[in-house]
Amino acid sequence: MTISLRMRYHGPVPLEAPLRVMARVTGTDGRKVFVEGSIATEEAPSTILVRADGIFVAPGPEAARALFPALDNAK
Repeated sequence: MTISLRMRYHGPVPLEAPLRVMARVTGTDGRKVFVEGSIATEEAPSTILVRADGIFVAPGPEAARALFPALDNAK
C-alpha cells in the first residue's frame, strides 16, 4: 500500500513511444519498503525523463486477505 510517492519530471515523456521503466528496492524497515525508480525511452535509455521514490507498506496477513480475497483462491 502506498504511503508516499514522489515523481520529478526532467523532460517530456513522449506519447506512443516504447518506455523503459526501472525500479529497485533501496531498503526495508519492518513492513515498510523503500523504492526508487526511473523512466526513460527505449531509444535513449541513459536519458532519464522521470525519477521517482516511494514508501510502501505490506499489509499484514489479515488485512491482505480482506483487501485481496481472490488471493486465498489463487493456486
